[in-house]
Amino acid sequence: MKQDTAHKIKFFLTAFVLPVLLSGFVRAFGIYTFVSPNKFAPGGVNGAAVLLEYATGWNSGWFLLMLNVPLFFLAFFLLGKKEAILSTLSMLLTSGLLIVFDQIPNFPKFFDAAASEPIAYGLLGAVAGGIFLGIALAVMLRCCGTAGGTAIPAAIVNKKWKFISVSWLTSLLDAIVVFASFFVYYSSAGFAANLVPVLLALVSLFVTSKTCDVIINGFKVAYKFEIITPHPEEIAREIMEKTHHGATMMRATGMYTHEEHDVLVCIIRKRQIAEIQRIIKRYPDTFAFFSPTTEVYGKFLK
Repeated sequence: MKQDTAHKIKFFLTAFVLPVLLSGFVRAFGIYTFVSPNKFAPGGVNGAAVLLEYATGWNSGWFLLMLNVPLFFLAFFLLGKKEAILSTLSMLLTSGLLIVFDQIPNFPKFFDAAASEPIAYGLLGAVAGGIFLGIALAVMLRCCGTAGGTAIPAAIVNKKWKFISVSWLTSLLDAIVVFASFFVYYSSAGFAANLVPVLLALVSLFVTSKTCDVIINGFKVAYKFEIITPHPEEIAREIMEKTHHGATMMRATGMYTHEEHDVLVCIIRKRQIAEIQRIIKRYPDTFAFFSPTTEVYGKFLK
């Protein structure tokens, strides 16, 4: 009984408490250190809070708190209780930390007002901020399947109107915040200068997306070849000798000719694609195609 209780506590801490703490801290650090000082909004609720901070002078943590409380109630009653509670706790932690960071003297901010290349600093800030926000997003997606923010109204709309996808509506809401930064950060410096916050936000969003994808999909990305051939033994032998990966043979029936064919399936690394293509080219009566696999489990290498 004690072992079961200890196991449940350990699972609760590692599956829920640590992800909430990690995502909240990483998001807060990314916003405070890299996003806010460089005057761009990364989209979504985080971006809206940053824009309101610039417009009013109040800490973005307060705005993040005010924006997320109504979203919590929407998610709690219309979506799922667990998802609503976890994502909101993470956002509340982010809000609190943003306010606390503001009270710490000389807390690091990645911006040098005296720098001769402020755009270069802004670009580096956008990349670094995107990495931190991407980590926070991935941790919450792995933990509860949602990161809150603009994904909540998007999920509610999708629940009523299925033809409107969550990803499309979330992207639209993010885009509205990003392009609003053109007017919030507007100055008399000219069109090109006013476009800089928008471009930095787009860079940040791109880096966030890619960082999240890498963490969610893992680093064990591979490629699956499916090879239809009358020479399965010869090709399989070459694949195993030259790539050190195995191959699986299956029987398939072509629906046009109703003839049976041998199909080889093998999983390889990206760097080995050219080697497989060279092997296949030596068999002109062979048809093959390949596609990426997001993650590989089990015994991959021989």
